[in-house]
Amino acid sequence: MKNALAWRYATQKYDPTKKVSEEDMQEILEAINSAPTSYGLQPFKLIRVKSDELRKQLRAASYDQSPVTDASDLIIFTVNRNMDSEHIDSYMKRIVEVRQVEREKLSRFEQNIAGVLGTLSSAELIAWNTKQAYIGLGFGLVMAAHLGIDSTPMEGFQKEKYDEILELKDDHAVLVLTFGYRSGEDHTQHHRKVRKTLEQLVTIK
Repeated sequence: MKNALAWRYATQKYDPTKKVSEEDMQEILEAINSAPTSYGLQPFKLIRVKSDELRKQLRAASYDQSPVTDASDLIIFTVNRNMDSEHIDSYMKRIVEVRQVEREKLSRFEQNIAGVLGTLSSAELIAWNTKQAYIGLGFGLVMAAHLGIDSTPMEGFQKEKYDEILELKDDHAVLVLTFGYRSGEDHTQHHRKVRKTLEQLVTIK
C-alpha cells in the first residue's frame, strides 16, 4: 500500500482510450460507501456521469479541465442541503433492516442526532456534510491507488453551475473525482512527490 500511495498523484492528463473495468469501479464505489461518517449518516451521494454531453457541459463549468471529459469515469459528490426528520427516519429504518433491532431501542440515538443537527444553520449543515464527503473521497483515492488506477480530486469548478446542469434541488455538488489511466504526455507523473517529513508533520507531547 505504501508503494501505491507513493505512485499515485493528481493526474492532469488522461488517456481517453483506456477505460476502467466495471469490476474495478464497483470496488472503488464500495470503498467510498465503506467510509466512516458522523453517526453513520452518510450525508452525501454520488453521481456517476456517463453522458458525454453532460461531461462536456461540466467541463465548461470546470474551467476547461480535461480530466472531466477525458478520464474513464467521473464521480460527483453531492451533499444534502438539509437533514430533516425524513432523512433521519430513513437511516433508522436502515439500521433496523441491517442489524435486526427494534426501532424503539434506537429512540435515544435518533433524538441525539436530531438534537445536534437541529442546532446547525443551513450553511453549517452543508459544511458539516461536506466534511463527511471528504472522508469518502479519501477512501476512493486509496482504493484506486491500490488497484493501480489513476485519480484526480477536484474542487476547482463552478458548484452552482454544476447544480444547474445536473438539475439538483435538494442536493449541492461539492467535489469531483475522476478515474482512469494517465497519458504518457502527462509530465507531472514524473515529478517527485513533495511532502513534509514526519518530523515536520508530527508533534509528540
